[in-house]
Amino acid sequence: MATRRKLEASDSDNTQFSTSTSSDTMRPPTSSARRSPFLPTRLEAQLIAIYPITLLLGSIFSTLSPSTRSAPYSASLQSHPTEFAPSYFAQKKNVFNVYFVKVGWFWTTLAFTFFVTLHPGFGQGASARRIRAVLRYGLVTTWWCFLTQWFFGPPLIDRGFRFTGGQCELLRKSDAREDMSNTREYITAATCKAVGGTWKGGHDISGHVFLLILGSSLLWLEFLPALTHVEGLRDGRLITLPDGKVASVAVEKELVKEEGEATARGVKFALGVAGLMWWMLLMTAAYFHTWFEKFTGLLVAFAGLWTVYFLPRGASNDIRITPALLDAKASTSHGPDDKVDELTIKAAGTNFTLTADGMSYLFHVDTKTGDLISDHFGGPTTDFTPPAKINPSGWVDKLGNTRREFPDIGRGDFRLPAIHIEHADGDTVTAFRYQSHEIVDGKPGLPKLPATYGKVGDVTTVIVHMYDNVSDVSAALSYSIFPRYNAIARSFSISNNGSSDIVIERASSFSTDFPNLELEMIEPYGDWSHEFQTVKRKIDYGETSFRSTAGYASHLHNPFFTLVSPTTTESTGEAWGLQFGVDCIRVAPGATFQSPEAVGVYSSNGVGGMSRSFHDLYRNHLSRSKFTSQTRPILLNSWEGLGFNINETSLVKLAGEAEEIGIELFVMDDGWFGVEYPRNNDSMGLGDWTPNPAKFPSGLRPYVEQVNKFNILNSTTPLQFGIWVEPEMVNPNSTLYKEHPDWVLHAGKHERTLTRNQLVLNVGLTEVQDFIIDSVSRVLDSANIQYVKWDNNRGMHELARPSDDYTYILGLYRVIDTLTTKYPDVLFEGCASGGGRFDPGLLHYWSQHWTSDNTDASNRLTIQMGTSLVYPPSAMGCHVSAVPNQLTKRNISIEYRGHVAMMCGSFGLELNPSELSAEETALIPSIMAEAKAVNPIVISGHFYRLAHPDVSNWPGVQFVSADGAQAVVFAFQQSYMVKPAAPPLKLQGLDPKARYSNDLDNATYSGATYMNGGLNIPWPQGDYQSKLIWLNKVTANGSQAREAPIC
Repeated sequence: MATRRKLEASDSDNTQFSTSTSSDTMRPPTSSARRSPFLPTRLEAQLIAIYPITLLLGSIFSTLSPSTRSAPYSASLQSHPTEFAPSYFAQKKNVFNVYFVKVGWFWTTLAFTFFVTLHPGFGQGASARRIRAVLRYGLVTTWWCFLTQWFFGPPLIDRGFRFTGGQCELLRKSDAREDMSNTREYITAATCKAVGGTWKGGHDISGHVFLLILGSSLLWLEFLPALTHVEGLRDGRLITLPDGKVASVAVEKELVKEEGEATARGVKFALGVAGLMWWMLLMTAAYFHTWFEKFTGLLVAFAGLWTVYFLPRGASNDIRITPALLDAKASTSHGPDDKVDELTIKAAGTNFTLTADGMSYLFHVDTKTGDLISDHFGGPTTDFTPPAKINPSGWVDKLGNTRREFPDIGRGDFRLPAIHIEHADGDTVTAFRYQSHEIVDGKPGLPKLPATYGKVGDVTTVIVHMYDNVSDVSAALSYSIFPRYNAIARSFSISNNGSSDIVIERASSFSTDFPNLELEMIEPYGDWSHEFQTVKRKIDYGETSFRSTAGYASHLHNPFFTLVSPTTTESTGEAWGLQFGVDCIRVAPGATFQSPEAVGVYSSNGVGGMSRSFHDLYRNHLSRSKFTSQTRPILLNSWEGLGFNINETSLVKLAGEAEEIGIELFVMDDGWFGVEYPRNNDSMGLGDWTPNPAKFPSGLRPYVEQVNKFNILNSTTPLQFGIWVEPEMVNPNSTLYKEHPDWVLHAGKHERTLTRNQLVLNVGLTEVQDFIIDSVSRVLDSANIQYVKWDNNRGMHELARPSDDYTYILGLYRVIDTLTTKYPDVLFEGCASGGGRFDPGLLHYWSQHWTSDNTDASNRLTIQMGTSLVYPPSAMGCHVSAVPNQLTKRNISIEYRGHVAMMCGSFGLELNPSELSAEETALIPSIMAEAKAVNPIVISGHFYRLAHPDVSNWPGVQFVSADGAQAVVFAFQQSYMVKPAAPPLKLQGLDPKARYSNDLDNATYSGATYMNGGLNIPWPQGDYQSKLIWLNKVTANGSQAREAPIC
């Protein structure tokens, strides 16, 4: 769904911001209305219901079966005599009873130990989840021991037997009573039978039923959350991968081969034990005990399970030890004497302090209301500070003047809510109250949604559980702190535990209040070929909202903005950056809505510091592609050089020209496919992903093999090949549309409007997802294809249901996740008529995105500067195109065009080399060498905006290597001016005490000189001039820390 961002400056001078997502009716299968938190969830209830149903079926069988009904049954032996047993399983000495049921707790313990020790779903070592599981096992085992083995003397079952009038038959004899006068109070069923007595006369709870239900339930309740994507079974959505990363349980399906034989055997063994226990329970129900004995065995088993698994959920807030403190203690490696500032997340009771290297985020629970109260989001603090009183209440209720973390609606707070739920009776009031919390080392994933990730040591998460006991709706608020980046990732889930549908009208993943601050907002806007322009305005009274209705981020508004103080600059002052993740929501079939993730970053080093935090966070903890940290091949794309006029001959010729100038990757763009409807223009062929036989008579493989025969310049490495696709679209003039017109997004009989002569496939449909996966896989399998440019050239129209766009996005994520997993060595680049879909959701899967269809270098400089507010330059794609530019008709030197393009992670050419001028041809080798030399520092270095083209005629940017030993400066002159002269270009990010040599004047200066005095660049006459300047740190002995590249 489209994310709607809203800002409010309220009457109380309390600035509130949030990200909001609208949704449709949730239709969760639920059980009884207004369910108590002490009762199991619907899914747990379904699981538990298996046991009484099994006992009922067994009892019915024993009643209706002629052989069982007519067979003699001994009440004292609680079984059929061996010679009259109606079945092998009706004999007490059957092998399963003797070697499995009689020692059932041994098998339960063995299965539990194997699974909890080996399965990655419990994390590594003494993780919080593993410790909690072991504690639960210990409590259940204690209950088993008290009932069947010992309870300060005879076990509870034997005590109950004697309490109901039963005793050992030996005690009925007078001499036996006299001999055992001192011990008969302690005699048990086992000792009675051991001395030849008969245990009879009282009510004998079925120990078999008790043990089999207790043991198998323990196993199922521990195993299912880790093995399957089942909502409602405690914390089963979270798993820690073998490499330490925390993700959704859904990834377990992809880990089967990676888990190893030991883990696989542990899973099978545990499931085998639980399954055999259920079978033996059915046999017990059919052949042993009376119905009442079996029923009481069921009750005492359920009593223990309820006490261990369900009672803690509804415990009073005063009982902090359940399960919050257990989680907090178990999930961190910190001892009780550790200092507060050594903990990333500290919970002092219900006062929460989230600490990063240069940021603190504080909130607490109001002990009277159970509300979460915002305390601080900004620079680091050392003490817990309760919120100041905002304003006298006046006619506005006190709640409306409270800084709330998760504000609702309808209870006196007239500001924007973070959550707005409409219930079945029309009631829109929801009152969430704190219930418990847990602290997790690492970060839970979001099922079916891309999100940031991190292993233990990189990120810590606190999950706050809240509950509204009137509407029977629960919420789980997740706060993940990334200390190195001063970043916090927030999301929440809403679970409907009632019996009726609910409608989530508004859901804001990140909502907080700033106390009495003068703030301004910087936000990107744009259009096609005009992406990521920025505007700055004051946060004032009223509501400011941004929304894309295109079905994705779009060129118009990217899901990001930053808040700054009026004095904040690029390098100084406070800045809060908010990135709202993906433009969709998730409504799980089992009753839970998961909000998309929102990321907040705080910087005390200006807007630039905020940007660098986003860059590092997204490169290290969002993008999962292996190419994210790798240098990218220099490519040549055929589009602007050849357009649709391509065939095997023209493309091989272009590839040969590419080889001669040092191209490493040759990309065939649009126009290569379509059989019945050949793709000779944009009006036909989309959807028919088969090579056009007129253009490629023998298919792609022979053609690609010809391309691979070319070598990269001055090497024996084959020239790589890439291809363009637009799999989410279809032309009406296509075989696919003729066969499946129902596969496109459409609203009943309304006209299906065309954009660029194409319609949008409904990727929310599983059959469409499978078609795209199969089509792209068939293309990639057909030849040695190492790069895919994935395009998307229109927005969504005619949605039949409000939910169509979010199901579309979820379907797209499934498609992309499947393909990137299947083809990890293929470099994917996203595109949507330029930067229309440059968002963190796709950055999670694809390491680079085409930034704009506008390749005019002057315009591109502004676009790339704006994009860098939140996205790393390493994720941008930029090409040198021909002049005059197709859009602007502007002539710009090839050096300037080259320098602008090589500021991006993916550098390339989009032209026909044979049409270059002699002067341009002569300069190409040096430009290619420069691009290759700077790419490593662009990929992994820190980016600084030195001067913006909107405010300076001499814009510039700078990259500093991760180790600080090297820097590269890109400086530009937009137009030549006689007066005034260009000011010195002040650098950033250097060590002020270190010395750096530069290749502009071949001199060496201190870092302080470069940053405070600046570089004086002698600009020649003429518009659109550019300079690339290298700086290298000089070591104590006078040598350079790293050799300057030879370009």
